[in-house]
Amino acid sequence: MRNNNFNNYTLKDEEVLKIIKDFRDEIKKNSIILGKYNEDCEQEIILKIYKSLTRNRNNKKI
Repeated sequence: MRNNNFNNYTLKDEEVLKIIKDFRDEIKKNSIILGKYNEDCEQEIILKIYKSLTRNRNNKKI
């Protein structure tokens, strides 16, 4: 069975944004392509993290 302690699908947007902020240096470091910083890559990483942490979240419909 896969250990899913990190993502219990109940994280609020504020919590996800805090995680992204806490890992900002790692994200920037991994956004370097061919020795050059790539802002588009950074945004793509952030988007993937956000989507991954909010996937299957129960959203209230109005």
